[in-house]
Amino acid sequence: MSDERNWFDKFALCMDQNIRGVQYGVYSVALVGLAVALRSVRPFKKFCRPHDIPSSFVEKHITLRGRVVYVEPAGNNSPPLLMVDHSPIISLSWLRPQSPYLPVHVSSVDITSNGVSWLQLVVVGSDVKFTVLKLHPDFVSCIVRKEKKNLGLELVSLGFATVSPLDFALEKDPVYIKYYQKLLDAENKAEKKGSGMWATTRSPVNRLWNTLVIRTASSGLSLLKELLAKQRRSAI
Repeated sequence: MSDERNWFDKFALCMDQNIRGVQYGVYSVALVGLAVALRSVRPFKKFCRPHDIPSSFVEKHITLRGRVVYVEPAGNNSPPLLMVDHSPIISLSWLRPQSPYLPVHVSSVDITSNGVSWLQLVVVGSDVKFTVLKLHPDFVSCIVRKEKKNLGLELVSLGFATVSPLDFALEKDPVYIKYYQKLLDAENKAEKKGSGMWATTRSPVNRLWNTLVIRTASSGLSLLKELLAKQRRSAI
């Protein structure tokens, strides 16, 4: 009887050790998985420079958040930029010193001086969401939204920006192409309405001037043709 009891105790001890080993293995795998997930998602990371943003965020069109602190006017080699205080998923600002701001370019639009003023008035101090389309050495090109408004579309619709040439590096990106098509549609409507920068092309004075220029050019061309004909006849 005692031998059977000893055998059962040994068996129970062996099973207990195996179960603990399996549990420790599961916990280890779970911790490794969590570490990989945290490294991929970067929940605590505050992006301050373009190279801080993982390429996977660009490829998967991850939406980031932040607050616009100020607008940087266009420089020698850079467009107007929104200087954004990026908000990580899990903020630990009380553990971090003040960080530089992330320079964000509203993708595919050339912003006028009136557009810069509009951004300073409407966007500075506001929370925005931005989807990174492309990383540059000094800034990131993004689709930027304030609440439900797309800032690129708003600027173009108001006549405060024109649409930039198509970025062929992104021509296979469906998100970019859809956004770019909307910009073109907005620009076409703004030009027809005479909004913002397009107002001068729609004014009566400007239309009269364009008509006079066309007629004068046509008259000059006709006169030139007559002179050439006379010269040919006299040469004969």
